Formats: sequence, C-alpha cells, structure tokens
Amino acid sequence: MLAGLWLLLVATLLFRLPALLNARGVHSDAAVVGLQARHMLQGEGSWFLWGAGYQGSFDALITALAFQVAGSSPLVLMLVPLAGHVLVEVLTFDILQKRVGAALGLVATLPVVFTPQAISAVVLYAPRQWSITCIFVGLWLLDGAAASERPLRRYALGALMGPLALYLDLYTLQLMPAFGIFALACCVDAWPGLAGGARRLAATVAGGAVGWLSLQWLRQHAGASASTTHLSLEPLERNARLLWDTCLPWVLGYGVYVPGHHLYPDRWEAPLPFALVQKVGAGLLVLGIIVGGLSLFFRRLPWGARRLGLLGAAVSGAAVGGFLVSSMPADMWSARYLAPIVWFAPFALAPAALWLRTRRFTWAMTPYVLSAAVGGWLSYGLYVDGPLPRLDARGVAQEEMEVARVLREKGVTAGGAHYWLAYRLTFLFEENPVLIPLEPAEDRYPPYREAFDRAKKVAFVFHPSEPRAQPEYLESFLRSIHARYERLEVAGFTVLIHTR
Repeated sequence: MLAGLWLLLVATLLFRLPALLNARGVHSDAAVVGLQARHMLQGEGSWFLWGAGYQGSFDALITALAFQVAGSSPLVLMLVPLAGHVLVEVLTFDILQKRVGAALGLVATLPVVFTPQAISAVVLYAPRQWSITCIFVGLWLLDGAAASERPLRRYALGALMGPLALYLDLYTLQLMPAFGIFALACCVDAWPGLAGGARRLAATVAGGAVGWLSLQWLRQHAGASASTTHLSLEPLERNARLLWDTCLPWVLGYGVYVPGHHLYPDRWEAPLPFALVQKVGAGLLVLGIIVGGLSLFFRRLPWGARRLGLLGAAVSGAAVGGFLVSSMPADMWSARYLAPIVWFAPFALAPAALWLRTRRFTWAMTPYVLSAAVGGWLSYGLYVDGPLPRLDARGVAQEEMEVARVLREKGVTAGGAHYWLAYRLTFLFEENPVLIPLEPAEDRYPPYREAFDRAKKVAFVFHPSEPRAQPEYLESFLRSIHARYERLEVAGFTVLIHTR
C-alpha cells in the first residue's frame, strides 16, 4: 500500500513540474489569495475571499500560514492547493484500497494523478482546491465510519464537511446531491438493527444540520454575496453545443488545448493514431462511469464498492445535467463545471475494477490515462518543450520584474491594468506598486483603488497576452484632455505613465 501511494505522489509532482518551475506565472485569481494571505499576516481578517462573497477565506488563511513558515512566494502559493490535491489522492486511494484492494485502487486513482487542464488549473492555482478536498475528507469519514471505534462521531463530522465545503466555495453545490446520497448509503452499511441504524442516521443528519445552520448564519452576518446562477431550459441548445464541441472533449481527454501568448488557447490536432487512443480512452472511461451507476442493481458486488460507483455516476450526471441547464457556461473555460467527472471517476470505476480484475482493468484504463497525461502535459503550453519543462517562459516573470523596476524608478506607487494583469502584477511586485483593474466592477480590494485615487503619478500597463490590451485608446483619451504622460515599451509591455 505505502509503495503504491508513494508512486502516486511522485508521479503527481513530476507531472506538475513545468508549472512548479514557472510558478511566477500565477494568474490574478490566485494572486488575490496570495495578497489576502499577506494582509492576514498583518492582522487583517475576513470571513470571505476579497471580492468573492461566494468563496470563504480558508484558502487565504492556510496560504498565510504557509507564507509564515516558508516565505511569501509564488511557489508557496502554488504548493498550497497542490497539497490539497495530494490529500485528495491519498484519501481516494485509501477509500478504494479498502473496497477493491490496493492494486486496483492504485490504477483507479490514476485519473486524478494525470489530469487535463480543467482539473490541473484547480490543483495548481488557488482558490478552489480546498473546497474539493473538504468534500473528500467528508467521504473518507463517512465511508469508514461503520468500521471505526467511534462511528457516530465520524458520521457527524463527515456530514458536516458538506456545508463546510459550500462555505469554502459555492462551486461544490453541484456535488451536494451525490454527497447526501452517499452519506445515507453509508448509514445502511451492514445495518446493525433498527436502533443502531437510527443512531447512525441521527448523527449524520445532526452533523449536516449543524453545518447548514452555521453556514446560513455566516452568510447572513458576514457579508456573503448571493449566487447569480439559475437553472432553466432556455440555454439548453447553446450549452449542449458548448458541451459537445469543446468542454466535454477537454475534460475527457480527447480535446487538447495548448495555450500560447494569448488568453484563449488553440486546439491541438492530434495525429490520427493518437486521436484514436483519445476517443477509445474517453469511451472506456464513460462506459466505466455508467457501469458504476448501474452496479447498484448487481448484488454480487460488495455494497461498499456499489455505493462508490453510485457516488461517481451521480456526480457525473449532476455535472453534465447542471451544465446543460445552467446560466453559467459561457466559453471553453466553462469546462471547469465538468471537472467533477474526473475527480470522482475513481469511485465510479470501482465496480468495473472488481469485475475486470487487475490486468484487464489496467489495460482498460491505459488509453484514457495516456491521453490525459499527454493532453495535460501539452496544456502547459510555453512551459514545456516536448517531453521537457522549460525555464525561459513568462512563468519566470523576468519581464514583469523589469516593469516593476522601471515603475519604481519613475516614482509610481499605483496603476491600472486589465484584470488578468492587475492582481498578478500586484502580487509579483509585492504591492510596490499596486495595480487595480481598469474596470471598477472587477475590483477585489477597495483600498487599492483608494491608493490609486490618491496617487500623483499612475501607470497603465498593457501586454499582448490580454486580448483587451489596447493602449492606443487610453493614449488617445489622455491626449484629448491634454494630460501629461509618458509612453514606454518595457520587455514586451506597454506602459503609460500619467502625472496628474
């Protein structure tokens, strides 16, 4: 067991080496977590993430603790969510090895080791991973509750993890139906008579109720924002096209998108032999998930494996169904709403693993794992050169630090950029200077805008990687009002310095 677990962990780190070596390529969403973590170390607290009342501040809190121990760096910021993913792998493997054996559990866990970009983006960049980890902690507690010395405590704590995950990120709302079904399924595991079953059920309901009531109180009294999503049949046709043409292929490994110098990556056209491997792998994975759902009716399999199959299939069904009728899917990045298919695939595959046994199951999993590994590696884009990671890409941030040097020499303490540059650069610049989004609606931390409004000299920073980067419009406006400004070209960035 330990040897297999170490193998999984080593593979996890090696597979994500390109991103780790280029950790300074942090994007603004993750940078906000790092910035808030720095402010927490200065005594500034908040129940929710800056500018996102639907996400708790737990990610910022544990990042602050990590910064306190290892320093405030982009690498540490990346290692925090990666640690949460590693815990997911450990818990998944532990659950599976108890239900299907260590060898089958090892193979079934591979889909969360070699992952497409929709999952890798969460694994490496805050702030979503720890909400997913919270769900897996709950599953682990519930699955092993019956065999533990204090089962009622585990049932209660396991159920409590569901509402806690909702506090961390409302993204986990789509997981709640399957989580609840699994919790009830664990209560009937080897039903110990009416009295024992009632106690299990009561402990589970009590844990979930305490968590839910605490969540409601917190959302009412701590400044949470309401979710804007709604479900209807109106976007069904549009979402179905987006699902079939773009997002589902990306998540299932038969569509690979390679990022370059722009915000939206290009689809990689795989050679025909490998394209066949991709399609076969995706088909076998989907078949395994379907078998997981149907296995509920095959009583020859152990109940522990069947309920795992039900869990994985229910999550996949909820992810696809929710995607089709939700108002949230908009573009290729909406593949993140389908990511639970992969996170829970190991559980869905448990019944198929028992049926096929180790050798046949390994062969059946090979096409998907291979296509996911190749696709996930290529999705690092400029961070890789064939089979090797690169160190000369923007992830090293040499250009960004040159911009910081120039701005400091010019006496600039605040500036503006489009969102995906603003907080990324503010984090890399260690808030000297601070940059705010050009659109006030995208502000995550009002004191930054206050600093911008007070500054006598401000800079506007543009880069071609941001598709809205059009400094000519701003420059034209500055000329029209006869403003004093200086235009600089610094390491691929365009900088307009305006003296008020």
